[in-house]
Amino acid sequence: MNKLNSTNNITREQLQIANRAEKVFPNGCHRVLFVLPPESPEDNFDPELVLAKRYPSYPPYGSGILARKLKDRSYSPEIIDLNNQLFRMVHEDPENFKYKVWQEILAKKIEEFQPSMIAITMMFTIAHQSMAGIVRYLKTIYSSIPIIVGGVYISNDLEKILRSCPEIDFGMFYEGDVSFPDFLDVINGRLSTEHISQVGFLDQKEFISTKERATPNIAEQMTRPDYLDLPIGNYSDYGAVGAYNFLRGERKASTVLTNRGCRARCTFCSVREFNGLSVRSRNTEEVVDEIQFLYETYGITHIMWLDDDLFYNEKRAIELFNGIVKRGLKITWDATNGIIAAAIKPEILAAAAESGCIGMNLGLESGNPEILREIRKPGTVDNFRRAKNLLDEYPQIFVKGFLIIGFPEETIAQMADTVSLSSELAFHWYPLQILTPLPNTDITDSMLEQGLISEEEITPGFLGEAAGSKSKGGGSLRRREQEEEKKARHFENFFETRSDNDCLNAEELRDMWFIVDYKVNYEKLLNINNPIKVRNISMMLKQITDEYTQNNSLGNLFMAVLEQKLGNHNKSQRRLDLAEKYLSTSAYWQKRYDVLNINEVISQVKSRSFVDSELP
Repeated sequence: MNKLNSTNNITREQLQIANRAEKVFPNGCHRVLFVLPPESPEDNFDPELVLAKRYPSYPPYGSGILARKLKDRSYSPEIIDLNNQLFRMVHEDPENFKYKVWQEILAKKIEEFQPSMIAITMMFTIAHQSMAGIVRYLKTIYSSIPIIVGGVYISNDLEKILRSCPEIDFGMFYEGDVSFPDFLDVINGRLSTEHISQVGFLDQKEFISTKERATPNIAEQMTRPDYLDLPIGNYSDYGAVGAYNFLRGERKASTVLTNRGCRARCTFCSVREFNGLSVRSRNTEEVVDEIQFLYETYGITHIMWLDDDLFYNEKRAIELFNGIVKRGLKITWDATNGIIAAAIKPEILAAAAESGCIGMNLGLESGNPEILREIRKPGTVDNFRRAKNLLDEYPQIFVKGFLIIGFPEETIAQMADTVSLSSELAFHWYPLQILTPLPNTDITDSMLEQGLISEEEITPGFLGEAAGSKSKGGGSLRRREQEEEKKARHFENFFETRSDNDCLNAEELRDMWFIVDYKVNYEKLLNINNPIKVRNISMMLKQITDEYTQNNSLGNLFMAVLEQKLGNHNKSQRRLDLAEKYLSTSAYWQKRYDVLNINEVISQVKSRSFVDSELP
C-alpha cells in the first residue's frame, strides 16, 4: 500500500484509514461480492404481501454501476440480491418457504466466488435489521472476509450504524462511483492514501471518518449499470417497480437514472446531502441506448425513472423523450420519484406524453404559502395551479400529489389550506405522510435546536400510517382498526372542533392523517367525472381495496361510487354491500362514518345519485 506518496496532502484520518485497511486486507482486495439484504427483516416479512407484489422489487442500480466501475479497473465483481431471491422463492413455492434460506444462498455464492471483500448496500431503513443479521452471520461463518457497507441509508448516519454493528470493518457514504474503486486502488497500492474519501470506521470507541468528498462528475457517471447475471427481466414479476403497476399491467419493468441530484433545497429532504448541491445530467443518447439495451436484453417495456428532478433542463428533457420516440421504442414510463411542479411546461409535457408517460408524482407537500416558504419548496400555490391546468389536457397521465402534515408548529388552518388546494387541483391521488425527521436535513437540525424533537426521534425511515402499508400487519392504522373493531377510541374532526390556530400533538396527528386522507382522496371523487380519470382511479382504488387492505369499508364504498359513474350498476351494488357489511361489524369504521358524515355517501349511492354522471 503506497501510503506516503504526497505526504503533505494526507490527512490524519486518511492515514488512520489506510493503516486500518492494511491490517484488514493484508493480501489486497481484487474480488468484491455486492450483497443486497432482504429489505424486510424476518419478523416483518409477510409472504402474502410478496405474493400480492406489495414490496418494492427494484433492480440494484447502484451496485450495477459500481460493478461496471470495478471491471473498468480490472477488479472482479459479483452481485447477489437476497431480496429478489426471497421474493422468487415465495412465488415459486410459498408453502415451503423459509426466510433463513438466504443463509444457504449466500454461503453457496461465497464458496463459489471466494470474495476478498463483501460490500453490503442499503437504500432504506427497514433493511437495517436484516443487514445486521447478515453481518453477524458472515462474521461467524466467514470471519476472515472484510465487510464494507454503503448506500443511502448508511450515508444518513454512518457513525450510529457502525456503533450498532461493530462487526462492520468499513462504511462508505454518498455516491461511490469514484470513492469506492479509489479505495480499492489504495488498498492494492495503485493509488496513494490521499485518494481515500467518503470512508469511516470505528477504532475502539472512536469514529474515524474522512472529510474529503469525491462526487462523480458528468463524465464519471456517464455509464449504465452492469447487472452481470442477475435476471433483471423478472424483477417486476415478483414485486413493485414504481408506483404505477396498476396501469402498466403485465409489461416488464425496470429502472433508469438520467439526472443525479435535485435543484430544490427542501428542508426535509436528504437528496442534496447524498448527491451534492448540483444536478448532473447524462448524455441523452446514452440514456436511450440504455433503455434499448434493457428492451433487447431483458424484454423491458416499462421504465421507472429514478431521477429526483427528471425535468431539470427543459431542452434536454424534451430531447430525451423525443429520442425515445425516434428510436421507435414502444415503452411506457413513470416518474415515481417525483417531478417539480414549476418545471412542467407545455412542450415538455407534450413530449413526455408522446414518449409513453403514464404517471408522475408531484411534490406538493402543502397548500399553505407560508409553509411552502419555510420548507423552501421550489413550487408555489400558483405553480401548482398552472401545472394542474396543463395536466388537465392529459387525463391519461395519472398524477399523484405528495402531501405532508405535521410540519413544526403547523396549525389546523394551514392543514386546511392543504386540503382546500388539493381538492381544487383534483389530481388522481394524494399519498400523504406525517413529517419524518431525517438525519442531516435542515428541518431536523432546526427542530433539534428548538427542542421540538430529541436525537432518539430522528429516523431515516418512514411512518407507515396507511392501512395498506408495506409491513406485516398493514401499518399503524390497520393495527388500530383491528384493535378497535369492538370498541372505538375517541375520534373527532379537528377542522370542526378545534381552533384554526391550534397545533396537534403526535397522537392527534395520526387521527388528522385519516381526516386529511379522506378529504383529499375519497371525498373529492364525488365530483370527478372525466371518464379517463374515473377509470384510472378506479383501477388504483380496486388494487388498494382488494389487494392492499382487508375489510376496507371506505375503499369499497367509493368503488361503488366510481362503478356507478362508469355505469356498472351490478358491480356498484356488490361494492356497496361489502362496504355496509364491513361497516356493520366495525366500531372503528362506524365512528369515522359518523364523525365525517360518510353515511351520506351511502345514501347517495343507494339513491343512484351518480347515475346522472355516467360516463361514455
